Amino acid sequence: AAMASFKVMEVLNKANLLEASGASIMHMEVGQPSSPAPPSARRAAEAELAVDAAMGYTSANGLPELKNRIARWYADRHGSAVDPERVVVTTGSSAGFVLSFMALWDAGDKVGVPSTAYPCYRNVLRSLGCEAVPLAGDAGDPRSGFEFPTPAQVEAAAAGDGIAGLILSSPSNPTGAALSAAELSALAATCDGAGVRFISDEIYHHIAYGAEPSPSAVDLPGAVVVNSFSKFFSMTGWRVGWLVLPAGDAELAGAVARLQQNLFINAPTVSQIAATAAFDDVDDALDGHVRRYAANRNVVLGALERMGVDAAHVAPAAGAFYVYADLGAYGVADSVDLCNRLLDDEGVAITPGVDFEFEEAIGKRRVRISYCGATPDVEEAMARLARW
Repeated sequence: AAMASFKVMEVLNKANLLEASGASIMHMEVGQPSSPAPPSARRAAEAELAVDAAMGYTSANGLPELKNRIARWYADRHGSAVDPERVVVTTGSSAGFVLSFMALWDAGDKVGVPSTAYPCYRNVLRSLGCEAVPLAGDAGDPRSGFEFPTPAQVEAAAAGDGIAGLILSSPSNPTGAALSAAELSALAATCDGAGVRFISDEIYHHIAYGAEPSPSAVDLPGAVVVNSFSKFFSMTGWRVGWLVLPAGDAELAGAVARLQQNLFINAPTVSQIAATAAFDDVDDALDGHVRRYAANRNVVLGALERMGVDAAHVAPAAGAFYVYADLGAYGVADSVDLCNRLLDDEGVAITPGVDFEFEEAIGKRRVRISYCGATPDVEEAMARLARW
């Protein structure tokens, strides 16, 4: 009951109410692609729903055909040989976090989290009686949290704070920062050597704008991978994701299976069927969405530059579909108030940084702008922001 609210959903609720009353709203607050689910996924769901028969439970860990397709995805995109039995299909990545957190850690354990990160990490950890330990934060630095914790910082947290785990996302929500393959490997190796269980949140994989593709931790010792069909596959409302558990860790696999059976039974059956088919549209539709996100990213960054926001106050935005900016140097001291006024005055919904920061003082200077909508909408939103 004491869990903190998820501010982006509060902004979304207010934006939806204004929109329902007739206001013109530009949705730049939530990480929800404007594109629909892949055509192949929709066709598969329609065909299944047309069958005059009961749609029952699946195996708790997921449909075998979906687990096989996910394993093939790692072979095709990463050159990794993943045993389908390592894959657990979940009710979105949110359930994946709950399952992995509960299986890996006990109440009282400390888990390292980047000082700027997806808020549900620390909120869910706290609800389970764990302590979220911020890594690499500095309230006096306008770029605090824009980059990832280093292996040295993880080692120090393991020795000094006694962290039992580390979770981070790459590409990151909200910063868009992205680890190289070497950096990811070094962090995983550090965790493995220090007895720290590592969770790699890869929900924004393949939404990247550099030459190097998003590296995965599926081959790294001891790492647990969380992923989802929500972002790259544009299937947020279908609520289906997956875990890839470390090879040979039967104890962890058993714990996750028991938790899945008791807490979630299985991910929605029709969503699993649709997700299996979604892989058929990767090249034709989904990579095209990423090209649109890249164009939208340029619109947002260019608009901020023209408004006088120094690039030093903007997070890397190398992946995902967010621009995260520290506006403290421009007089912003209450991002919640700023976001409310911007929504009321101009109909532009963005997210206050207090959602993503351990230190409220840092979050009050910062905002997150999501650019996964249609390009004309992104252009209109930034034009309204500029005139405001």
